Amino acid sequence: MATIVQPEDLFALRPLAQPVSDGQRVYYVESQLDQQKNASQAAIYSVQLADGSDRRRWSPAGVTVSELALSPSHRYLAFIGTVADHAQLFMVPLSGGAPEQITRGDADISQLVWEANADVLYFQTTTGAPKPTELPSVRVVDKLQYKQNGRGLLPQGLTYQCIRYQCASRDQSVVLERPQAFTVTAATADGLLFDAKRLPDDEHDFSFGEYWHPFDGTAERLLNADLTAGSFGQGQLAADGQRVVMWGQDNHIPNVSQAHAWLSDLNTATLTDLTAPRDVEVGDMLAVDSQQRQSGQFVAWLDDQTVVTLENAHGRLSLVSQRLGETQPHVLLGGDRAITDFSVVDANTIVFTETTMTSVSRLKALNVATGAEWGLVNPNATYEARHALVAGQRFTFKGAADWEIEGWYFPPVTPTPRHPAVLYVHGGPQVDFGYGFYHELQFLAGQGYGVIAINPRGGNSYGQEFETAVIGHYGEGDFEDLMLGVDAALKLDDTIDPAQLCVTGGSYGGFMTNWIETHTDRFAAAVTQRSIANWISFYGTSDIGYFFTPWELKQDMRDINQLWHFSPLAYVRHAKTPILVLHGEEDLRCPTTQGEEFFVGLKEAGVDTQLVLFPQSNHELSRSGLPNLRIERLNRINQWFKDHLPKEDAK
Repeated sequence: MATIVQPEDLFALRPLAQPVSDGQRVYYVESQLDQQKNASQAAIYSVQLADGSDRRRWSPAGVTVSELALSPSHRYLAFIGTVADHAQLFMVPLSGGAPEQITRGDADISQLVWEANADVLYFQTTTGAPKPTELPSVRVVDKLQYKQNGRGLLPQGLTYQCIRYQCASRDQSVVLERPQAFTVTAATADGLLFDAKRLPDDEHDFSFGEYWHPFDGTAERLLNADLTAGSFGQGQLAADGQRVVMWGQDNHIPNVSQAHAWLSDLNTATLTDLTAPRDVEVGDMLAVDSQQRQSGQFVAWLDDQTVVTLENAHGRLSLVSQRLGETQPHVLLGGDRAITDFSVVDANTIVFTETTMTSVSRLKALNVATGAEWGLVNPNATYEARHALVAGQRFTFKGAADWEIEGWYFPPVTPTPRHPAVLYVHGGPQVDFGYGFYHELQFLAGQGYGVIAINPRGGNSYGQEFETAVIGHYGEGDFEDLMLGVDAALKLDDTIDPAQLCVTGGSYGGFMTNWIETHTDRFAAAVTQRSIANWISFYGTSDIGYFFTPWELKQDMRDINQLWHFSPLAYVRHAKTPILVLHGEEDLRCPTTQGEEFFVGLKEAGVDTQLVLFPQSNHELSRSGLPNLRIERLNRINQWFKDHLPKEDAK
């Protein structure tokens, strides 16, 4: 008999990422949570491309890998591993031999990029970090962007460098140095492609440019000069060394303009939107909790006339190819799944990782010409076979203003004549539920809940108008979509007990849980996670508050009444549903004070509530937080629901 999913199963999951191949073997990163160390670990493995056989490990024991890069000559595998809390560069020859640690400084190493057609590696680091002192010292803040979730107060006075490493001679030299952060994405013997904030001294400008830095001493070139207000990155050079495909958006609607694939040229700097006129998003905004250490690559060259893009549509992440000069795309990898990472081996071969609702993560390969796929590695096969995993049932319904809204219903593992259900609200709001493995939803289904996962307006993957609809309208059409979605789920499964409805969500989902808490009493229990309760205080305390708030609410920040109008805290006197408030103590995205303010308001309103604060936890607690606290969080959510659901009448 299959076993239901438990919180501790997080230790059993093995997400895969960053596949690369030399045509013979496929190298990839495999992650896992270490229960003894209470930390996430990752190692590099390889298998034969032909059949997935001969599995080998390439990274040393005790070193957690975050990034790998295969040299164009296929002679070296470079990777970044953590040693004594610092990210260091390692190199291993593929012909044999042990991995060698190349760097040993106190500054972290990042962003490995091989030079085209040479055994020359570029990596990034910083200098100028202050030395630790025994006595505490003050921090003087003179910038609006002075902190970041997951990093705390940002360091000041750093110099950012790109270093060239010659494998043959082992020589290292600085080839690019700037006082502001940048990201190198491609390199040749003639220069570097990098992206950086275009106007770093303007704290209200959020454009990012893609730049060419030539090594001959001539001036750098902005490749998106035709659209300076846009945000661009991930530049990749074609085989001719002149044309560049990049990922970006025009920023015509701040924060929610669709990301597309764009083409530019080192000589002319002309800019072409390759994705237009299709109403589609290039990139991964899928709401899952099971993936780790993905490359984040969304665009690549298949050959010198074809671009490959990772596209998000209706909860699916598909790999699409498009010939230059043509507008009709070709779906390379589609279906009810999410392609989580990929790389082009050659014009006829792609290696990739994927997930589905009932498959955690697996490594596969594609023959582009025939469309044939073959599996290489599934380290989760035994887990998946032994556990009761539920595939969500897709349903649609008419939401606010008769818009068609999509959702999925995960029935409880063990059917009962009457059972509770949980409305789970995703974050963002510009993300989406879909065809990926979501451990938390599987856990809830195993505990006897039906799980209702809806993509209300404002989410990703349904077009620009759909994504923009929540701007300036938080708690309006999105709230109505969710309530109508619950009605639709009750019709879909008439064994759901409407008296045993629960609701939860994090970030935007936490905001919406707070809004539901203060605008309806149809739910028996609620859990709000890393939420927004008060837009007035959020504006000045969140690491993104000063720009996210006006972007999303479309309000004059001097109009306190309007900010209060959109704040769940303003309506807390109407709250009745027992609600658990969960918040990380180091959350700088939705600061801890948001949960604390709402908790105090709930207590003053006489609501049955409890505040649980998670130490050493930021906004990413549910996805990459300390394993023991991720498990604690899941258990507390389940227990709160069970303690506050009404008991069925004895009949």
